[in-house]
Amino acid sequence: MDINFFKEIPEPVIDVESESSIDFVINLAKKCNWNLIYLLSKCVSREVSILVDSKDNYFVDWGTIGSVELSPPVGAVLPFKLWVHTHPSNTAYWSITDRNTLEIAKGILDKALVLGENGLLSTILQPISSSTDDTVNSNLQWTEEEVMGWLEYNLDNFDHDFIEDLYEPWFKGKWFGRKVFTDNFGSDGKDW
Repeated sequence: MDINFFKEIPEPVIDVESESSIDFVINLAKKCNWNLIYLLSKCVSREVSILVDSKDNYFVDWGTIGSVELSPPVGAVLPFKLWVHTHPSNTAYWSITDRNTLEIAKGILDKALVLGENGLLSTILQPISSSTDDTVNSNLQWTEEEVMGWLEYNLDNFDHDFIEDLYEPWFKGKWFGRKVFTDNFGSDGKDW
């Protein structure tokens, strides 16, 4: 007979910069589980930035609220398909810093998302077409989109992977600040 018991872990248990945490965020990003990425960012009160290159390589950086210093994405292949970042405990909007970054990234970035308390905001780089003829100017501009609330996003994009990710023992233990130990009376107790 197995007996489960919980041990409270008083110190912070989520090291978001550890290899396992970064792999977890990459896995969530591959599944477009943006809401869970936002909740993790909010839980640790840190912004996260995710870049996806043209070969589907993922680059994750963590920063403080208001600033993420991006590491050079060594080995990345341009253009970047996607840049995602969070505004923990704030709304999804394009800050001045975000707008400057998007302006600099014209031509090397296709799409961007910002995740906030109120949902997800996206923008896509598109050519500006002339109203006088059918030619396309060399200028590019970012689209202006509305925030999609988390309820709407989750209803449109919900799958069973979300539940599996949410209840994964590694993640669940870190979220709740405790670890589940199983004892079958045959253990020596060294793991608990």
